[in-house]
Amino acid sequence: MIRRLGEAGIEDPRREAMLLLERFAGVSFAGILSDRGRDYSLPELEAALREREGRRPLQYILGQWDFCGLTFRVTEDCLIPRPDTEIVAERAAFLLPTMGRFLDLCTGSGCIAGAVLALSKDRGTSGLAVELVPETARLARENLADLGFSDLCPVLTGDLRDADRLLDPGDRFDVIVSNPPYVTAEEMEHLAPELYREPRTALTDEGDGLSLIRAIIALYPDRLKPGGVLLIEHGWRQAEAVRDMAERAGLTYAPIRDYGGNTRAAEMRKKT
Repeated sequence: MIRRLGEAGIEDPRREAMLLLERFAGVSFAGILSDRGRDYSLPELEAALREREGRRPLQYILGQWDFCGLTFRVTEDCLIPRPDTEIVAERAAFLLPTMGRFLDLCTGSGCIAGAVLALSKDRGTSGLAVELVPETARLARENLADLGFSDLCPVLTGDLRDADRLLDPGDRFDVIVSNPPYVTAEEMEHLAPELYREPRTALTDEGDGLSLIRAIIALYPDRLKPGGVLLIEHGWRQAEAVRDMAERAGLTYAPIRDYGGNTRAAEMRKKT
């Protein structure tokens, strides 16, 4: 398995082989290591291995992935949760006050919303999530239900650019968080094979990667409660552009760095 995955160009074939064995052979990592000579000739495992050799993302093959210590179901209808985005979810949870309320735009699998609710120490935390694609919104609802958060965070289906139709006139939030599609059209031409299996609309706006960020900064600051925070994930090369947008909109700007030290998100507030 390791050899076949390596020959297919998989970056960490040993780890992925272990994950596939765990999922389709029902054996733990410890069991694999303690019985290296065992024959794992199983039809389900072979089918999964062939899919991975064809560069279908491991997360879709497994059908689930961890994010902030929680397990989320993932399908081709959603963007795969990534470790860099955990920084954004953790920051959102940290910033929520007692009995705080958040809005998660472009929720995808619901991983940010679920993580914020799980990480919040205040049981009074609640949220609202928005997703453009109906199938993806359905998946987010299922994930939040699996975590026991259905009542705490409804998922709306709609376009974030239609804020007045999505939200009630009096809706206000302590934190508005988003991981919108921000890959540029040019960058889309040079991605790893796996990324082309993820929903294109969750990756790119087919332009400069900034159109949804512009829309959020234009439409949502007025949806913040006094002292509220807008958190937007963006590409590491887009920090200056997002800073300029924030300043033109009369917002303060602070960068949030990911585990690799790159500026991964913007933290913005209304200037007082």
